[in-house]
Amino acid sequence: MAGTPSSSSALGAGASLFVLQLGSRLFSFALNQLLLRSTAPQAFGIATIQLDTLMATVLFLVREGIRGAVVRTRRGENADAAVLQQQTLLLPTLFSPLAALAFFLYSRFVVPTPHPAYYSTTLALYGLSTLAELVFEPLYLRTLQDWQTFTSKRVKVEGFAMLTKATGTLVTVRIVSEDEALLGYGIGQLVYSLTIWAGFAWILRSSTLTQSPSLSLRKVDGRFFDQGITELGWVLTKQSVVKQLLTEADKLAIGRFGSTADMGGYAVALNYGSLVARLLFQPLEESSRLYFSSLASTTVHDSASPEAASSSAESTPKPAGPPLSALASAASYLRLLLLFYTHLTLIFIFFAPAYTTPLLHLLLGPRWSRTSASPILRTYALSLPFLAFNGLTEAFFQSVAPAHWIQRGAAWMVICAAGFAVSVWVTIGRWGMGAEGLVVANCVNMAMRMAFSTVFMVRYFGDALRQDEKGKTGEAEGEEPGQGRQKERRRTADNLDWRAWTPSFATVVVFVVGGIVCRRSEDVWTEQVMLGQSVGGRKGDLLETGKHFAVGAVAGLIGLATIFVSHRTEIRQALATQRDRRKAE
Repeated sequence: MAGTPSSSSALGAGASLFVLQLGSRLFSFALNQLLLRSTAPQAFGIATIQLDTLMATVLFLVREGIRGAVVRTRRGENADAAVLQQQTLLLPTLFSPLAALAFFLYSRFVVPTPHPAYYSTTLALYGLSTLAELVFEPLYLRTLQDWQTFTSKRVKVEGFAMLTKATGTLVTVRIVSEDEALLGYGIGQLVYSLTIWAGFAWILRSSTLTQSPSLSLRKVDGRFFDQGITELGWVLTKQSVVKQLLTEADKLAIGRFGSTADMGGYAVALNYGSLVARLLFQPLEESSRLYFSSLASTTVHDSASPEAASSSAESTPKPAGPPLSALASAASYLRLLLLFYTHLTLIFIFFAPAYTTPLLHLLLGPRWSRTSASPILRTYALSLPFLAFNGLTEAFFQSVAPAHWIQRGAAWMVICAAGFAVSVWVTIGRWGMGAEGLVVANCVNMAMRMAFSTVFMVRYFGDALRQDEKGKTGEAEGEEPGQGRQKERRRTADNLDWRAWTPSFATVVVFVVGGIVCRRSEDVWTEQVMLGQSVGGRKGDLLETGKHFAVGAVAGLIGLATIFVSHRTEIRQALATQRDRRKAE
């Protein structure tokens, strides 16, 4: 792995990922609208809540730990080390029989009632897709080894694969009858997996990493696999078990206890609600994970060793040992993202809930806007800030934390699972909130996980800065000694102070007032459209909807103007830095 990239390069990578994904995501979104209008809620619910969740869970447990370990590991410095690393990339493929077993057991013990047409065939197609993705997983891992070169190419392949999936699903659904629509989701998923496979092989065709490792493994120094990657991968995998259960817990719960109609409404709410996460949070989280992993790559073998794992009695995490300049860059990067997320939070809390039902009504019509999808989507909008902050803090934790802290994190995940279960009992069993209670319980779960990651983050930077102050951290080339380092430490600490990344009082006031105006506008829209008091039929409904969205647009522009005034100096400096970078390139 190359040297530690700067925070500006990481932000640039995140911006590039966003731009690359925007077109494909929006086009896929448009195709999905046609798909939803052609699909009954029952078929969409089974495909999204049950089959997608099954496939995502199996893939996550088999490959996620190795992915996290590979991105934190430097390339082998000699031929033997390189051979071990390349053979280690085969582990997800070697574990593919476990994935096949999981699908077989699922087919035997989990059968929806009533049994949809082509359910068994669709489940088999999802199983084949899972095996295909595990077979080409070594190709994906190679793009992680050289992520600064292959990330943009990989995202293009994934975006194109999403388009083929949406197209394949839509075409099949249009060909078959509505009762057989579930088959289209299986075909679309298989098309996606095969497209990903072909795409990765294509982008790696001219790379020095193109040659596939042989399945006939050879021993090097008495081992078949790289010890550092396998040990850290195992630690990450153990944590991933509970984490994945928590991530998919709401879907598992609605799939187990809800009707197929409830699953359809919940799936639609998640489909729209998670659009922001897929478009915005996912690229930033991915680039953050890669960037933070570069801080830990210098000591991954030490932190993954059994000795490190047995040192859990230590009260503070051992920092990865980056120079002060790298710490300052990471702190600056965190501050910018936290500042961005806190301002997005104002939009999600005060503006977004007023537009969830009108959005469903506009895109899918009353067939969906009058279902449980509408209140669930409103609640989901309020949960997006938890999703954003939890994703960022966990990206830092999983990229930098040593093995004994990851083990603590796994134990904390068990506590989070208990917290989620209690929250579900309270919100659904005691308060009768239904599927909305699952969203609230998931917020409690994410808040608990975020608290743990934040504690680690604070202690990590505090410990690293104290060590630097005592002279225990080596100086990077060109760093100023003495007074200059003291100022750098102070700037790093200031960037992490909560006052550095929270909105101004004026900004909060503007968004609160704007939110009240939007809620009043929604009340008018509900009376005119949902309660049928508008005149002019469909045109009258569109006119009222247009008025309501215009109110939100004006309120949003005023809010953005307030943000610009509050942070105009920083925005101008950031734009100037970007211009200088482009000129230098």
